[in-house]
Amino acid sequence: MKRLFFLSLLLMFGSSFAAAADQPVAGEDYIEIAGGRPMSPADGKVVVEEFFNYICPACNKFEPQFSAWAKKQPAYVRIDHVPAAFRKDFEPYAYAYYTAQIFGIADKTHQAAYDAVHRTHTLPSEGETPDEAKIAQFYAGYGVDPQKFLATMKSFGVKSKVRRATEHLQRSQVRSTPSLLIDGRYLVKGKSFADKLRIADYLIQKEHAAKQQ
Repeated sequence: MKRLFFLSLLLMFGSSFAAAADQPVAGEDYIEIAGGRPMSPADGKVVVEEFFNYICPACNKFEPQFSAWAKKQPAYVRIDHVPAAFRKDFEPYAYAYYTAQIFGIADKTHQAAYDAVHRTHTLPSEGETPDEAKIAQFYAGYGVDPQKFLATMKSFGVKSKVRRATEHLQRSQVRSTPSLLIDGRYLVKGKSFADKLRIADYLIQKEHAAKQQ
């Protein structure tokens, strides 16, 4: 009789127990950033910042999964790409991303830049000498004069954007790429790319619910 009773409890509450066990845990699955906020807050929206660099092999592998996931997000979620400049060979690509933004082609060239580094090898990859002229020539294929692109890459405005992104990255305890930061408050950890996105989903809903109160 007791056995039947416990079996009925398992059937009734088993799914709830499983869901609770699967719920991400602070400190283990994500880090809470005290006083954290997005680099560019958006009223009523949950901002998801992806820290990346085109030269990063892991970012290249993550991009297709992240892009597919991002397309499924509800209207109250905004996705921001934040280029990381951890090393000298990362810097030209961070400058290039913000320059592409200024010329209005960042979204159009995002996947293509990964492809140029990791597939066609028309742009320098990890371990190779950075080449700003080649980068400018790549973006020329999208209608931007290469000399103007190069001059903008070296401008005070673009350097300021990279400096601000680097300060935000450090303040948010980002140590590697790719990394996801939810509304500036939660840095996702995760054991795999799929796990990162699972945790991000949970934190987005958590933050969205908090904004509704």
